[in-house]
Amino acid sequence: MNKKIKNAIKVGAIGAGALAATGNFFIDAFLSSKGIKKLQQGPGMLDEETKNILHKSPEALEGIEFYRSTAHKNIFTFNKDSKCLHALEYDNGSDIYIIFCHGFTGDPNTDNVFAKRYYDMGYNLVMPYSRAHGKSEHKYCTMGWFERFDIVDWAKYISDRNPDAKIVLHGVSMGSATVMMATGETLPSNVKCCIADCGFTNLWDLYSVRIRDLCPGAPAELLLHLANAVAKVKIGFDIKDASAVEQVKKSVTPTLFIHGEKDDFVPFWMNYSLYEAASCEKQRLVVPNSPHAISELVNPELYWSTVTAFIDKYCKQI
Repeated sequence: MNKKIKNAIKVGAIGAGALAATGNFFIDAFLSSKGIKKLQQGPGMLDEETKNILHKSPEALEGIEFYRSTAHKNIFTFNKDSKCLHALEYDNGSDIYIIFCHGFTGDPNTDNVFAKRYYDMGYNLVMPYSRAHGKSEHKYCTMGWFERFDIVDWAKYISDRNPDAKIVLHGVSMGSATVMMATGETLPSNVKCCIADCGFTNLWDLYSVRIRDLCPGAPAELLLHLANAVAKVKIGFDIKDASAVEQVKKSVTPTLFIHGEKDDFVPFWMNYSLYEAASCEKQRLVVPNSPHAISELVNPELYWSTVTAFIDKYCKQI
C-alpha cells in the first residue's frame, strides 16, 4: 500500500477516535449516573444570585426545616423494563396527590419548598428520583424522554392504590420537561392537570443554547451530533426525539406553563413556544425578575396563588 495512503488512514483513525472520545465524554459527563454524581458534588451550574435565593430566602429556610421535621418514607416500584424506581412520599391522608419532578442533578430533598407548600395545603406528595439520580435503577438519564414513561408508572401506582385519587403533575426545569412529555402519553384518568415550570422545548435546542453560552465559538452542532451517535449506542436514546413541544401537541391534560422572565438558562422564549404548541386547556404565568427555577421564591404570592387556583379548578370541581 502506498505510504501516503497508509499515513492518511492513520490520521483518519486518530481523528475518528478523537471524535468518538468527545461524544463519549459528553454522554458520560452529563447523562451517566457517575457523571451526575460528580456534578452534584461540584459548584453547580447556577449563578451566585440564584444560589443565594435558593438557599437563603425565608421560604427556602422554611423548606429545609420542613424536611428535617416532617416524616416521609421511601417508596419503590418497577417500570415496564423491570427497573426499580425510587421516590419519597409524604402521606397527608388526602385524595389529591402531587407527583413532583426535580431538575437535572437535583433530588426530592432539595425541593422541600414545594413539599412544604403542598403538605401545608393538605395534599399527598410522591416525589420521584429521575433516572440516574438517587436509588433509581438506571445508569443514564434522558432528560425527561424515557422518564416520561416512569411518570405514567407512578400515576398508575397511585391510582391502583387509591381509585379516588386526583393527581397533579408538577415539575421544574428538567422535571418540567418530564411532566410535559408525560402528558403526550396515555395517562390514567386520575391525572387532572399539569404544572410545567421553566421547561425546555426540546433537548437539542437546549443543549445548543447551553454549549454556545458556556463555550462561545464551540461547534455546537458537531458536538451534539457526536454525543447523539454515542447516546444511540449506549442508551438507545436519540437526543432529537426528546421534544416537549411535540408531546404537548398531543396532550389533553390541562397545563399551567410557568417561566421566570429573567431565565437565560432555559431561555424565556421557550415558554411561549410550548404554550402555543399545546393542544390542551392551558394557562401561562410569567414571573417578573425571576431567574431560572426559582420563581416560587422570587414571588411566592403570585406563584402559589396562581398554582392553587389552577389546581382547585381541576381537582375540586363539584
